Parts: sequence; C-alpha cells; structure tokens
Amino acid sequence: MEVLLMLNEIYRTLVTQFYQSQMYDKADVAYFVQLGWLTSDDYKEITGDDYVAQSA
Repeated sequence: MEVLLMLNEIYRTLVTQFYQSQMYDKADVAYFVQLGWLTSDDYKEITGDDYVAQSA
C-alpha cells in the first residue's frame, strides 16, 4: 500500500508540472484518473474543476 501512495505522489507531481506548463490539458489529466494513476481529488487539485467520469 505504501508503494501505491508513493506512486500516486510521483504521478500527481509530474502531471501537475506538465499541466501547469501546458504540456497536458484537462483531457490528459482525466485520462490518468481513468487509468487509476490519479484520483478524482487529484484531478480537482490539479485542474480546479470537479472530475466527471466519462461514459463509454
């Protein structure tokens, strides 16, 4: 479990930096939530918007 928390922190840090540098957009961040690399709370923290799950 501790390793997963460390990975989440790494992903959140990298995605935040790329988002702030405009290398990633909200769709990219949402994709990482779909993959399970980030949480919906991470999405809100990074983008400032609530995460809305995409239906298939």
